[in-house]
Amino acid sequence: MKLSPDTQIIDECSYPYRRVGKGCYLIQKDNISADDAFAKCLRRGTHLATFENINEAMLMKYELLKMNTGIHYYVGGRNINRYKPGGDWRWIKKNGDMVKMTYFAFDRGEPNGSLSLAEDCMFFFAIRGYRFHNVWCAMGGLLGGYICEK
Repeated sequence: MKLSPDTQIIDECSYPYRRVGKGCYLIQKDNISADDAFAKCLRRGTHLATFENINEAMLMKYELLKMNTGIHYYVGGRNINRYKPGGDWRWIKKNGDMVKMTYFAFDRGEPNGSLSLAEDCMFFFAIRGYRFHNVWCAMGGLLGGYICEK
């Protein structure tokens, strides 16, 4: 298809979503658990943000640093096997597909969950410069904002 010079291209990423790199994200400041964040994104027809390469993750980290909210933000990383040392971390997509993480961007000492301390969800941890940390998924863990991806 050839576009004429006066053809406008419509960006499907409009407010309240924002373009970060090639992705389209909704960054919410609500104070909720990881499981609640997962459900809120699904109800919007989106999913918690996934970053299949380090470049995507670093662009989002930079965006959060610029926003300077001091809020932690949940993303779509989940540990699907806490029996395995270090876990088996996957990105959970909108349709439930799982994509194995191909890079390690957790903060020093992370992930640190175990059988008795089930920290199977993931967020950008504000206190540590928005590095990835693992955290409890349900209420009782740290509350934070979340990032949905279209």
